[in-house]
Amino acid sequence: MRLAAYAGASTVLAAGVVVHAFNQRPNFYSACVYLSQSNLSLMILTNLTLFVVASFIYCLQRICYGPLRPIEVEQLYEKGWFAITETCLAMTIFRDEVGAWFLVMFVALMAGKIWGWVGEGRVEILEQQPPANPRLFHIRLSISLAMSILYDAWLLSYAINSVIQQARPNMMVMFLFEFAILTTSSFSTALRYGISLIEAKIVKQQTQEMLESRRAEVRRQRQDMIREREAAAASGEPLSAEATEEPLPSEDDIEEMDIEPPGWETKGHWVLTLDLMTDFIKLGIYSAFFFILLTFYGLPIHIMRDLFLTARSFLKRLSAFLKYRNATRDMNQRYPDATVEEIQREDTCIICREEMTPWSVTNPAPGAPGADAPQPPPVRSPIISERSRPKKLPCGHVLHLGCLKSWLERQQ
Repeated sequence: MRLAAYAGASTVLAAGVVVHAFNQRPNFYSACVYLSQSNLSLMILTNLTLFVVASFIYCLQRICYGPLRPIEVEQLYEKGWFAITETCLAMTIFRDEVGAWFLVMFVALMAGKIWGWVGEGRVEILEQQPPANPRLFHIRLSISLAMSILYDAWLLSYAINSVIQQARPNMMVMFLFEFAILTTSSFSTALRYGISLIEAKIVKQQTQEMLESRRAEVRRQRQDMIREREAAAASGEPLSAEATEEPLPSEDDIEEMDIEPPGWETKGHWVLTLDLMTDFIKLGIYSAFFFILLTFYGLPIHIMRDLFLTARSFLKRLSAFLKYRNATRDMNQRYPDATVEEIQREDTCIICREEMTPWSVTNPAPGAPGADAPQPPPVRSPIISERSRPKKLPCGHVLHLGCLKSWLERQQ
């Protein structure tokens, strides 16, 4: 109701200002000159223009993203006010160039930032929980991220061309670097979304393989029980009451919800690399902007905080990346395989809580004793490989090699 009243009042005031201008001036040109020179008229028309632009962005957001959650709205308010404060500080440097075009570029910048923030939040939601309607969610998010990249790249191209035409850095330099940061963030969000899609595909494939493996195992158990009962009936030996009353296992009892796939082992490595490269590019952009403004306008206070936070984030991620690479290098040779006796004492992985099998039993070496003897092949999932190899740590704990890598990724 308040929004409708505000819209109605803004429209009535704007219409009144335009009608008054045409009544005061004899032709269209003089009326436009009157409107452009009247501060009150400009304020009223600008207010209506901003309301129309905000309404259009809101409608577009409802179509591409759907309704926002309360936490998303709160985050947008916080980030929005902070971005406006930074722009107000930047206006002190370019105060002689503040005008209508500055306002247009600022609104375009804020629209791109808000759109990017919402897209980044939706990608984070996708990583935490599956959407209720996957098809609609992915269609909306794909279109929204593509629109964000195209919009930011177009404005960045316009800002670059405008700066090239100027003999001296002006207001457009600030928008050039802002759109460069925005374009980098948009590409980073899109790549992170791509990583999530790859992970979902791998998890789905692993789930199907494990499901087929377990169903095949149930079918073998069912056939063994049937053969055992038929053999007992043919020989006349009575079966125990438990064996007789035990129902035959059915593969239909194995449901997809009961499967816990291990997931994409190298996802953390790719995410860490992407964040590191994003921070590196942002640090380069902020550094170039800082030194250009320092050369022509003096100390740029409004970007010192962003420059410091970006530099600290980059150094922190770089340190974590180097530690992770050092910790995961030659893990097979660094940590010995757990022996049968060690696994008998501790046969449950402390991370995934699944039972461990000695690697020498599931994968006997060609020259190992008993390796050539005929024995039934172990029942193993087709996706299990080096990831399930039990390793003994110097502290004495025994866990899967893949679980150890995942734990190291989370620690970094």
